[in-house]
Amino acid sequence: MIKLIFGDGGFERLRRDVWHPTLESAAILLCEPEARGPDWRLTVREMHVVPDDQYEVRTSVAIRLNPTFGLPIEKKASLNGWSLVYCHTHPHQTGSATFSLIDDNAEVALADYVIRRSPSVPHCALLFAKESHAARVLGSQEVVAVVRDDTGSDYDRQIRAFGAEAQAKLERLSVAVVGAGGTGSVVIQQLAYLGVRDFLLVDPDVVERTNLNRTVGAFPSDVGSPKVTVAERLINSVRPDAVVRSLVANIVDEPAAKELTAADFIFCCTDSHASRHLINQVSYQYGIPAIDMGVAIDAAGPVVRFAGHVKALTADEPCLWCLQQLNSDRVREEMMTSEQEKADPYFLGRPGVVQPAVISINSTVASAAVTMFLSMVTGLDAPARYLVYDGNRQRLAPVLAQKDSNCVFCGPDSAAGLGDAQPLPVRRNG
Repeated sequence: MIKLIFGDGGFERLRRDVWHPTLESAAILLCEPEARGPDWRLTVREMHVVPDDQYEVRTSVAIRLNPTFGLPIEKKASLNGWSLVYCHTHPHQTGSATFSLIDDNAEVALADYVIRRSPSVPHCALLFAKESHAARVLGSQEVVAVVRDDTGSDYDRQIRAFGAEAQAKLERLSVAVVGAGGTGSVVIQQLAYLGVRDFLLVDPDVVERTNLNRTVGAFPSDVGSPKVTVAERLINSVRPDAVVRSLVANIVDEPAAKELTAADFIFCCTDSHASRHLINQVSYQYGIPAIDMGVAIDAAGPVVRFAGHVKALTADEPCLWCLQQLNSDRVREEMMTSEQEKADPYFLGRPGVVQPAVISINSTVASAAVTMFLSMVTGLDAPARYLVYDGNRQRLAPVLAQKDSNCVFCGPDSAAGLGDAQPLPVRRNG
């Protein structure tokens, strides 16, 4: 079965825009296909109604379009691997919508042409009569089900906030989350609920008993399991159709770092200086937007102090080195292999202090990061790209920061924008 999916009132809008009371009319739809076993879902992404001046012939029973109208739409379908739906009307047909013999004959040649351009996905025809509609696979009698507002039923409330096109963009993004613990698990859960369905998860650690009070989705039975396995299960419980690639790996090692370069967006939910340096480098070198976040709780004094930050990494924003948020000695030490640590007389060992962690504080910072992501992706009006959280004063405030024009990591003489032409600063194991 093939389902043609319209979201956010799109079906009614198409019918209204394409309909003429006396003359046949047409439109071409671009749809994102999704195979589900033997079935397909074709989600309508673009609707192109034919303007009056693009008909070579237009009567009450026949139409012929100017070929220049359809060519760019068909080319876009071919480049993106999308499906085409050719829509037309029968303005005088009452009762059930029924394709005519003229339609049958015309679709044979059209189907042959479209399948040669985009052979791996189905293409359809949609017909509007006065009181009804019908859809079928192009050039055949196979019925296609038309589903109205299917996407909206899942995401109606957020579509009302930022629109169907923004929702569609969220669903197309490949998002990498590095770190699946305190802040990372919150980010992962929220992304799944927002509709993101293509994930790369990277974390080298397993769940420990002390993680259970702050790792969303983890249960006592998960102790000893990789954190990314727990995160993948969490995503699938929300989005069973999600595509999740999980790596039990350290992002500073070359195989994991190279995987990161294929993402559309990166969340940095790790507190090591080496991993943050690597993500900072990937973001600027490959032009991939990223968000770095962190939480700090100081319980040493008489009053517990807690704070956090959320920082976007993009070409127009200062990097973590510009803001002096990374320490070169820490980066060097954390990049060491165990053999290098033993051979280095200046290596003093890993920091042994166990830091406090509270899920509500993690969630506050993670939620601010996801909202910043929404602003960057959907245009949601929240322009700040650097936020500082003062937990004791309960303030989340934007901070203005300037790029360092001489920065060797994001400045004009850096590797920014060079992509594969420049090696990444990964840990060398040989």
